[in-house]
Amino acid sequence: MSKLLPLALTLAALTVTPALAEVTNAEIGFNYSMLADGGARDVNKATLGGALEYAITPQFTVQGDLAQRYYGLSNWNGTTFTAHGAYDIGNGTKIGAFGGHDWLDGQNIQHFGLEAAGEMNGVSWQTAYTHLNGNGQNANALQGEGALAMTEALDLGGKVAAMHGQGQMSYRAAATAGYQLTPGLRATGELGLYDGDGMDAESFVGVGLKATFGQGKGVTFSGRGIQDFVPGL
Repeated sequence: MSKLLPLALTLAALTVTPALAEVTNAEIGFNYSMLADGGARDVNKATLGGALEYAITPQFTVQGDLAQRYYGLSNWNGTTFTAHGAYDIGNGTKIGAFGGHDWLDGQNIQHFGLEAAGEMNGVSWQTAYTHLNGNGQNANALQGEGALAMTEALDLGGKVAAMHGQGQMSYRAAATAGYQLTPGLRATGELGLYDGDGMDAESFVGVGLKATFGQGKGVTFSGRGIQDFVPGL
C-alpha cells in the first residue's frame, strides 16, 4: 500500500483544482521482455503500468507513472513511481524534470533527472539524463529514443541507453515498432542487445499492448528508473 501512496497523493492534489488542471493524455499497458538466447529465457520481465498527464496551464503539464513488474529468473517483483513536470517551449518540444522511486526486492532506489521530448513532421523523439541513488551507491544514465511514422498506423524507430555506476558500464540498444490495431489500441515490439558490465552482450525481445486515451498516442514521456533499463532479471 505504501508504494501506491505517492501516486495517490499526486492525483489527489490535481483533482482538487479541476478549474486549473485537466487530463490531456493517459495510457495503460502490458509489456513482456526476455533474453532471446534459448538457454537464458528465464531472464525475463513482465510489466503492467499506467500513466496520467495533466495540463496545469496551456504550457505547463505534469505526468505521473506507476508500474508493477515481475521477474522470471530471480522471482523478484518491483514497483516504480515517477512524477514529471514539463514546459512547452514551442515547435512541438517540451523540456522538463522528473523524480521517482524504485522498490525492488526490498531495495529502495531513487531517481531524478532532466528530459526533453518533441514531435514534428511524423518524427517523435525524447531524451533523458537520470541520476540514481540507492543503498549507498550512485549511477548515471543517458537515454534516447525516436520513431518515424511510416503510415497512419505504423511507426518504426529505436532506443539507446547507457548507464555508468561504481566503475561499471551497461548498455542497451533496440529497434522498435508500433502498430495501431484500432483507435486507442497499439501493439508494440522491440528487438535489441543488452550488455551488462562483466557479461557478454545478450539479444532480447519485447512485445506489448498499450491502450491510450486523450489527445495523442499516450503520455509525453516514457518511464524512468533502473527497472526500465534492464530487460529482465
